Amino acid sequence: MDHSPFLIVGCGRSGTSLLRSLLNRHQDIAIPLESLFIVDYLRAASHLDLETLKGILVREPEILEWGIAPSIHDLTDCDSIGGAIARLHEIYAGKVGKSTWGQKTPRFVRHLPLLKEHFPSMRVVHIIRDPRAVVSSLMNSDVHRSDPYHGAQRWRLDVSYGLSFGASNPEEVFQVKYEDLVNRPNELLDQIVGFLGLEPAWESQPRPLKEADEYSAFYDNIHANLDRPPSTQFVDKWRNELSAHDVEIVEAVCLDRMIELGYRPEHERPNPGKGRFRRARMLRLIRIPMQAARYLRYRRTYLFHLFWRKWRLGLLKEFLWEINY
Repeated sequence: MDHSPFLIVGCGRSGTSLLRSLLNRHQDIAIPLESLFIVDYLRAASHLDLETLKGILVREPEILEWGIAPSIHDLTDCDSIGGAIARLHEIYAGKVGKSTWGQKTPRFVRHLPLLKEHFPSMRVVHIIRDPRAVVSSLMNSDVHRSDPYHGAQRWRLDVSYGLSFGASNPEEVFQVKYEDLVNRPNELLDQIVGFLGLEPAWESQPRPLKEADEYSAFYDNIHANLDRPPSTQFVDKWRNELSAHDVEIVEAVCLDRMIELGYRPEHERPNPGKGRFRRARMLRLIRIPMQAARYLRYRRTYLFHLFWRKWRLGLLKEFLWEINY
């Protein structure tokens, strides 16, 4: 198997789940569910010994969601944390009868240099979507519960990380827009698998975009449309979901990147004013408890393990700062 992964990254709600589902229809490609925990182990490798990391790693609740149950013995001959992570993906790929593994975790876009240190030959597929559509989806998602200001800041930050890495590593990054993917899915999918060094060998009887038992009730809202073929109906849905003030806030935060990427703003000089910015930011204080309540209802074990892992790996302080974006 190939120990060098490919990554699907981008700002959350940009179409990463759709692209994962489409690529999983390839005869050779296996991409498990989101695995943000991977970055924690790569960061902790500088100050914790490998055996300690392995012992914590095999107990990750997210790995159980992949449908595998590895033991420490599966990682015995892995001489690095990168190798241990690759081994887990190989076990998953073998389970589904595939040979090439990838990862779909949007926030990896912020950690691409770190990931490249551990996987020097990795390839990256960076998906980008209109920030107004992204913010609308982040606000309406039961999982994210964002607001116009923080959603726009998240888009600007994540897109900038991806573009910066792509500028430094142009041969290793394939950039695709969500709008192009839903308009020309077959053409772009063939281009992407070619970029990954694979032939366009698609399953003759492709599985549903969303496996019936793959996602828990926690994800029902945000993955509700994965059982449908790619559609352009969501491209401009933000126009009916965002208020004029919301749109102006998003464009004020994201204007330069929007124009650079070809997204036409509604306002030539968006200026929502300090008061509207302040009210949008305060909305986050209301929505964070709602977000936490959903985790407690559907993923209590995951949530407690998340905080335990962050503490055990010495990353809790950074996590509490980053949680808003």
